[in-house]
Parts: sequence; structure tokens; C-alpha cells
Amino acid sequence: MHPANTDQSFSLIQIFLRLAQLGAEWVMWLLLLMGFLAAMLMFERLYLYATTSVDVTRLARRLLALLREGSLEQARSLVSQGRALEERVASDALSLYEDGSDAVEELVQASMIRERQRYERSLSYLGTVGSNAPFIGLLGTVIGVILAFGELGRNPKGGLEVVGPGISEALVATAVGLLVAIPSLICFNWTKGLLKKRLGNADFLARIIVTELKRKGGPSRAGQHASLPDDSSEPELQLGAPLPAGAE
Repeated sequence: MHPANTDQSFSLIQIFLRLAQLGAEWVMWLLLLMGFLAAMLMFERLYLYATTSVDVTRLARRLLALLREGSLEQARSLVSQGRALEERVASDALSLYEDGSDAVEELVQASMIRERQRYERSLSYLGTVGSNAPFIGLLGTVIGVILAFGELGRNPKGGLEVVGPGISEALVATAVGLLVAIPSLICFNWTKGLLKKRLGNADFLARIIVTELKRKGGPSRAGQHASLPDDSSEPELQLGAPLPAGAE
């Protein structure tokens, strides 16, 4: 039984050694492909963030001034054609301005979820590349070291001149992995932080709209419920009024 296990383990080692004979070049091509896709996505994300920036402080002042003047249509036109996250959320909030603060708050939450998905698209790939590219490069280095020591085994009298070139080439895979991972992680963390700031700006604008609506006494869900008649209460009997049939 022990010899069988030994043969099985030996055969598995031989299988992995044969796979290692393919070399680390395929690892390099894989890293280059991952880096190319990551570079395209980084430029696309950076372009989106750069072309959708807006001065939130100035926009908030103009919106507040228009709402206090009662110019709701002008306030809507101010943000209706905007491409920025903050403008799109504010436009959705103003679309239900007449329906009360509760409807506005619900729509704002839905709009922010939609915009988060829009701005987070492809960021998971950048995070995955940034986290795993160094390990893929390390795999190529390990394969190169295996080949280098295999060459040393076939030339036992050789020294550094035998294993040196193979090891130096193997270390290139780790360097390429780091070269692919570092920009991806930088872009991932930077865009995540910028998205958090943008969502905070959108929430700031939405709160201004809701606060102004409440200040003007707009209808709310609680107010609408309070204004409904209580149908469950029974009618009161008036003194001197005839009793209903069967009540005696």
C-alpha cells in the first residue's frame, strides 16, 4: 500500500514538473492581457469621473435660491440636462417635489443606488487585478526557479552561470505582476474614495431640497395619514334622537 502511495505522489510531482516545462512565458502573456484590460478600464473610469464633475456648493446655492423664489421649473431645468451624479439625483428629487418629502426621500435613495452601480461598474475587475496580479507573477517566478534548478541538476558542475539567467528571467514575472497590480490598486482606491465623496454631495443636495420642501409645509406621509377621517369610530347618538330599530 505504501509503494502505491509513493508511486501516486511521484506521478503527481512528475505531472507538475511537466507543466512547469511549459515555462513562464504564458504567465507573462496572461499578465500583459490583464494589464491591457485594466488600462482600458482605468482610462474609461477616469474619463467618466473627469467629465461629470460639478461645483456642488454653487449648484446648491442656485437651487436653494430658485426654490425659495418658487421657481420650481427653473430649478428642474438647472439639473435636468446634467450628467454628474449630483445633478441626476437632484433632478430625480425635483421630479416628485409636489408629491411631498416622503416621496422625494424614497426616490433619492433609489436614485443613489442606481448612480452607485453606474460609477462602480468595472471597479471590481481593477480590485481583482490589483490583488491577484502579484501572485500570478510569483507563480511565473516559481516556475522559472524550478526550471533553473532542473537545469542545474542536469549540469551538476555548473554554478551561477547555469541558474543565474533562468532565475533572472523568472524574477521578471514578479516585476510585471507588480507593474500591473500597482496602477490598478491606485485607480481602484482613488475612484472608490471619489465615489464616496460624490454620493455625499448628492445626499447634501437632496437634503437641501427635502428641507426646503418641509419648510414650506409640503405634504408628508404622516400628514396625509393624519388628515384621513377615522372610519373605524362609531357615530355618536344625539340626545332626543330616535333609537335605531332593535336597540331597545
